[in-house]
Amino acid sequence: MGSKGEGGNNFITYTGMIWLLAAQLAVMLPFMFDLPIWLVPVLLFTAGWRLRVLAGLSSQPGNVTKVALVGLGLGGLLLSGLKFPSLDAMAALLLLGFAFKSLEVLQRRDAIVVIFIGYFLVALQFLYTQSMLAALYGFLSMVVLTGALVGAQQSVVEFSTGQNVRFNLRLALFMLLQCLPLMVVIFVFAPRLPPLWSLPLSTGQAKTGITDHMAPGDIEKLGKSDELAFRVTFKGQRPAQHELYWRGLVLNHFDGREWRQFEQDYDLPALRGALHTSYRWRPGNVQAQGEAIAYEAIYEKTGQPWLFTLTPAMQVEGEVMQGADYRVMARQELQAPFLLKAVSYPQALRDVQLDPYLRRLALLLPASGDARSRDLARRLWQETGNPQAYLAKVLERFHTRGYEYTLNPPTLGDSDTIDGFLFDSQRGFCAHYAGSFVFLMRAVGIPARVVVGYQGGEWNEAGQYLAVHQYDAHAWAEVWLPETGWQRVDPTTVVAPSRAEQGLEAAVQAEGSFLADSPFSTRKIAWLNGVRQQLDAVQYGWRRWVLGYDQEEQAALLKSMLGSLSVVKVALLAGSLFSAIAISWLVLLGMARRRPREALEHRLYRQFCAALAKRGVQRSPGDAPGVFADEAAAALPRLADSIREFTQVYEGICYAPDATARASTRQLKALLRKLS
Repeated sequence: MGSKGEGGNNFITYTGMIWLLAAQLAVMLPFMFDLPIWLVPVLLFTAGWRLRVLAGLSSQPGNVTKVALVGLGLGGLLLSGLKFPSLDAMAALLLLGFAFKSLEVLQRRDAIVVIFIGYFLVALQFLYTQSMLAALYGFLSMVVLTGALVGAQQSVVEFSTGQNVRFNLRLALFMLLQCLPLMVVIFVFAPRLPPLWSLPLSTGQAKTGITDHMAPGDIEKLGKSDELAFRVTFKGQRPAQHELYWRGLVLNHFDGREWRQFEQDYDLPALRGALHTSYRWRPGNVQAQGEAIAYEAIYEKTGQPWLFTLTPAMQVEGEVMQGADYRVMARQELQAPFLLKAVSYPQALRDVQLDPYLRRLALLLPASGDARSRDLARRLWQETGNPQAYLAKVLERFHTRGYEYTLNPPTLGDSDTIDGFLFDSQRGFCAHYAGSFVFLMRAVGIPARVVVGYQGGEWNEAGQYLAVHQYDAHAWAEVWLPETGWQRVDPTTVVAPSRAEQGLEAAVQAEGSFLADSPFSTRKIAWLNGVRQQLDAVQYGWRRWVLGYDQEEQAALLKSMLGSLSVVKVALLAGSLFSAIAISWLVLLGMARRRPREALEHRLYRQFCAALAKRGVQRSPGDAPGVFADEAAAALPRLADSIREFTQVYEGICYAPDATARASTRQLKALLRKLS
């Protein structure tokens, strides 16, 4: 049913199977970052078996073998820890079938089914990542798939191996490039619908970045990661570095070790309900003053709803919710890059009259525990007697008592953690300082709360935007004071002023702990850091103008092209572009319908005939190669052996093609040189 180099009209060839295997590998590899990696060996095993069958070295697997393999594959999926039902499980099941299909690829139609599944899987990969690199790889996968589609139609060896690869890839690329203008027109003019990749990938997907609780050591872990959190473009002048406090969550509940936003783990539907009742956003509680800061932020996928803005964000565009604690949240967990446009007034007065519910939250403390810290708070309050002086006294203690800022603080145990930090270790990260400061405020009846988010960011000169990474994660405090409302207080800057002015790297430079777990980070090599920033600027452009191309961006673009928008204008423009593309296709197809390129062996034979003609032996148009060889050998007896050998090799290529065709054409060239 097909040996190497053979194939009936409907059966796939050995070369076609090689193409199919290459296409399957290209399609499956990106999924290995998110799905079980053992799927690739399964593909190699099944494809290897199929190749041996085509080469006549193995027999076709029977139905019992196929059922057994499918059972083993399903068992492997069950043991891989994937949740059922979920998109991860469904994608893994589809990939398993995609690999096993190799076992029964016999005819062209079987290969075409596999290739069409491959096209679907290329689209499915964008549910996992939408980066520009993923888009480029997806295009390359499409080229290989289309090359395999071309290869599946080849029933005999029409070219040498190198010629086959070049021909298939060139034709595949030509076909896909013809589709590019149509793709652009559809992208620009088609109604903008919510992307499929906004759906959750699985019921148990990993969450990244800042969470809704803070224990000693949590934010330090983020401080060792250079993963991107979000990027920001400012509409006007960029604020100073020390003013860039990106607010995410407010943590009010402390259990002696951990700070949380709520007493229990949050449920997103319940949280939505809370933001519409007692915890809802109250614009009237803000008195705007100072200069406004307008900006756009694109947040990376985290699997969480938290967004990070300058406080307070008075004008927000996007599918978001706002809370009474000045948080901004997406309505769904972020499963894709999320664009937010906002205007903030950092100097505004907030909650000059504090709501009783918020006051109660800002005074919560455990009934017992951390006795030394409570005694310290009482002594300092007796020495000062008013909130402003007390606040200054606490900050002075951090500044003068030998406290240190470090990414590697000692552990504090599970109880009396505030005492352990203030009196014993005195070495900590931002979470230690913010948490202990808020504890000391609440211990004397001053409303205070912990705020977690990011501070600062890396300015990208090439792209003119701010990139905020996980190592910029930060915690600070807010204190409520009469007549001024909520005020930001960052006790970390008392110990390490460079943290807010120059960033984490400068703050921990002495101990050398910045990205210590990433010794090969490009940030540590000057010229590589410049390349990284350039590439990041390109990626930001992709996020902003391609993934961020929504209904508003589409309307703005069409208005710039057409002036006022109307259905008739848009239809005429789109119709004109479609017509232009159709005409271009017709022209390109007409240009492509040229005489097929002459095979190399035929060109060499024409040169052979021309060389003999110069010696006086002319070939008649009706002479077969063997007849002409006999005539030429008789006329040129000194060259008779070379003439007959050349003709024999030529006839072998024409009438008995095999994998040695390339070597044979080289032999023809050598013989031709003897006759010239």
